[in-house]
Amino acid sequence: MGALAAACSKDSTPGKSSGGRRTAPVKSDDSAAGTVDLSVNNYRPAPMSSMGAISGTIGLDGTPPSPTVPVTSDQKLCGTTAEGPIVANAKGISNAVVWISDVQTGKAFPIEKRISLSSEKCILDPRVDAVIVGTTVNVFNDDKLLHRLVFTRAGTNDTLTVMPFFNVGQVVPSEKLAKEPGIVEVRCAIHPWTHAYLLVFDQPYFAVTEDDGSFKIDSLPPGNYKMMVWHEGMTKPAEQQVQVAAGGTAKVDLKIAAH
Repeated sequence: MGALAAACSKDSTPGKSSGGRRTAPVKSDDSAAGTVDLSVNNYRPAPMSSMGAISGTIGLDGTPPSPTVPVTSDQKLCGTTAEGPIVANAKGISNAVVWISDVQTGKAFPIEKRISLSSEKCILDPRVDAVIVGTTVNVFNDDKLLHRLVFTRAGTNDTLTVMPFFNVGQVVPSEKLAKEPGIVEVRCAIHPWTHAYLLVFDQPYFAVTEDDGSFKIDSLPPGNYKMMVWHEGMTKPAEQQVQVAAGGTAKVDLKIAAH
């Protein structure tokens, strides 16, 4: 991925967006993904007398790369191709993570702190997910194949855990993956196209884009915020200043350039 084009609607604060101008190129290099800082530090929930929201769409500027990657082994079960890292259509791009990086107080943390990651036909689902620190991750295997999932701090050689799977229906819960903020990369040592990311936050204001690129972050205290966007392959997130008004929804549309 490369540069970023950004545009805010009239609902956003004048002078706070990049107004469609391009920023410096964002080089594609998985090895640097681990340098993305997701921590806020000292976030505290507090009662709010008024709230606002941010919604919009993350799109792709330019021609998307091939939507599939080749499958090199176990094709009888896995097929001959698998979904690639970039899934985009005319409306937007899925699996982009949007978050507020400078929020210090606001809504309470979610009560439910448990998610699932499953392997089926050699594909990890979801490809990208975002959670709160302290979340338990239940990892399922629905394949009649050997898998060896390796969970690392993205961009480093720091292995958090390794999970070998050999039985259909096998499940392994882990509390190691979301102990601290950061990006966790998941790869299968046997099937290299089997790949996923888990982004761990210490505050509750984040979202993962839907298939049409849409997202919404709600229950924000009114104020000016720094909104960040990251997608697989970006060495650093895109940045956007947004003003949230009491009872209003700031509309933000960004495009990530494909190179």
